[in-house]
Amino acid sequence: MAKRPPTIPDSELDVLKVLWQRGQATVREALETLKAAGREWSYATVATLLDRLETKGLVESDRRELAFVYRPTISSQEVRQKRVDSLVDKLYEGEPGLLVLHLLKSHPLDPSQASQVREILDQMTDRKAPREKG
Repeated sequence: MAKRPPTIPDSELDVLKVLWQRGQATVREALETLKAAGREWSYATVATLLDRLETKGLVESDRRELAFVYRPTISSQEVRQKRVDSLVDKLYEGEPGLLVLHLLKSHPLDPSQASQVREILDQMTDRKAPREKG
């Protein structure tokens, strides 16, 4: 049986976002960044979240100095992909088209994004359409 990827609760995701933004951070640096963003967590909370992320293999720490320095081992794109895959599986029964339809109906796109979506759909349609004989 394949090992399931670790889940990332929103609180851990907030800490990961700090590491992606900064590249690396100590617990104190992460705490200061989170407080500036409106999170009123304690030092112990941030340390616990970083420890959980490290246990899951999503961050690594350099423990050579007194203050551990944490770095992400997973990219924001990888996390986005995992979350979207999970959303499609759980809410849309594995049908990504249903998610796309829902998003397009409920969240307006700016013209440049709409143009990009049209282009992608045109490319997908061109690949699937049978070639006409001329």
